[in-house]
Amino acid sequence: MPETRKDKAPEQVREILPPVDIAETEDGVRLAVEMPGARGDTIAVTVEDDILSVSAERAEFLGGHRLLHQESDRGVYRRSFRLSRDLSRDGLKADYRMGVLTLSVPKSEHSRPRRIAIKTE
Repeated sequence: MPETRKDKAPEQVREILPPVDIAETEDGVRLAVEMPGARGDTIAVTVEDDILSVSAERAEFLGGHRLLHQESDRGVYRRSFRLSRDLSRDGLKADYRMGVLTLSVPKSEHSRPRRIAIKTE
């Protein structure tokens, strides 16, 4: 008789390291984190000390059905980045569309270019 799910040991949650693209913009840094299949209600973005962390649960595509073949990863996306002191911890923006989490991290005020007025006679 075939094994049923309750006959098996609990499945361990697999960590998935999502690919990321990082670009410097005029105002800061933009990160594009690929997380296809991530459930929007499970996406978490946190900043603690100098560490920016993202995580999300990848939905099981064919949940409730007997899986015959699988090539896609299942598990939890996790990725962390150390923020330089030139980036602000405030004002971070996040947007999730079409499987890509886009994070915009603004530059700190002290790292933005400033024009210095010159006094002339």
